[in-house]
Amino acid sequence: MFLLPSSPVQRAVVGTTVALLLATLLLLRSPAAAQGLLWPVVALVVLVAAAFVVVRSRRRASGWAAAARGGRDLVLHLSPVVLLTLVFPFASSRLAGADIGGTPLTTVLLASSLTVPWLSQAVCLPLYRAIGHLILEGDLQKIEKRFCATWPWTFVQTLPAVVLFVVPVQLFLRFSPSALAGYVVLCLLHVLFAQSLILTNVGRRRGRWALAWAVYAAALAVAPTWWFLPPLAGLAVQVLPLARELASLRRPPRLDHRDVAADLVRGILLGAVLWSDKLFLFVVTDGRFAVQTVFLALLPAVLAYNFYFVRLAPSFDDSVGVVRASMESDPYSVLAHRSRSLADLVTSSVATTGLLGAVLGLVVTLLAATLAPADLQTVGLVSLASWTFMMITILCYKLDYVGRRAAAQAISAVHLVLCTVVFLTVSGVGATYGLLVALDAAVFVLALAACLLHWRNPEYTLFWRHATAW
Repeated sequence: MFLLPSSPVQRAVVGTTVALLLATLLLLRSPAAAQGLLWPVVALVVLVAAAFVVVRSRRRASGWAAAARGGRDLVLHLSPVVLLTLVFPFASSRLAGADIGGTPLTTVLLASSLTVPWLSQAVCLPLYRAIGHLILEGDLQKIEKRFCATWPWTFVQTLPAVVLFVVPVQLFLRFSPSALAGYVVLCLLHVLFAQSLILTNVGRRRGRWALAWAVYAAALAVAPTWWFLPPLAGLAVQVLPLARELASLRRPPRLDHRDVAADLVRGILLGAVLWSDKLFLFVVTDGRFAVQTVFLALLPAVLAYNFYFVRLAPSFDDSVGVVRASMESDPYSVLAHRSRSLADLVTSSVATTGLLGAVLGLVVTLLAATLAPADLQTVGLVSLASWTFMMITILCYKLDYVGRRAAAQAISAVHLVLCTVVFLTVSGVGATYGLLVALDAAVFVLALAACLLHWRNPEYTLFWRHATAW
């Protein structure tokens, strides 16, 4: 019974999400049903979104100001998605004919672009470990100092993760030595750039985040053939404010190699759920797939994923902090109430993210059915599969957060194995993602059951996590 939401509102959200996912699936079987549905659905989405904003604003003393700040933060956080979506087609047209060692430059750039999101999940975790004990204190100066002290050696320690990606990519694509070198350099520069963004993310400095990506996109637009320039430009925005701290280092401390290795494995497995299929699709097709069509289908999951981390995750983190503080000083009745509130927040955050992803997925599928019927199957199936990947990822993050790292990594590993086997044995984008939807539905149910089970009584789970950490 713990799989069922406790409140009528949550049950309605879950029911609506299931209905939207089924509607998307049925639309693939009856494309004619899309005629006349697109704009009514868009209008309904706008009305529901407006009602959601009004309700949340009335619940808060700060009202519309809080909603406006939240919207601003979300827009700033989504700046890389918006900027690169606008810039990359323009840059690609200017890259025609450019190559590295006989390999088209667009192929090398696309290979690195599809590698970096997954790779970044792994190489950033050791640095989060290094500053993790300071994040709860909220002293950004201490966090900055610790980050700068550990960053140089940690970058070196995370280099084996790059090798884990370079070797299989080279086995499939057979890059020339020059092209391979370019791919490796791009991966290394993006590792540095991704790690430099950690402080911005921890401090919720959305403006600096957006500025870094704006400079990145500008470099790509102005000089696309200078393939090394965008990550360097974005990195400069992050490093310049840290220049004095980095220059003052004498003997940077080194994290324990075993901890770094454990974090790399953990990051590779957790990141595989959301990002591995994109890289697999690239290598098995030699980069010959409808990039814009697939990226359009991925957009709903990407937007919902970012919405979760910008709008929902901060409240979740705050509630965890309240429960931890209550464990130390409040009577059990107060702790039990706050624990139930946290458990409800876990369920509602997952349900809200799923609903948003399902709504956007249906809108994108309707757009494809109306404007590009030939791409309907690809868009619909990739969108459904990406919704499943996104939800499993968030559930695994919540398991990892509560200390059930083995369970989170096991679920992620199951997905990675399934994904690998399917991409190696099935041809065709639609067939591949259709099979992944069916297989990962079971993985999603398993992850949901495990997440809700371990968060049902968070005071006990958090207590034992704290106790076993000593």
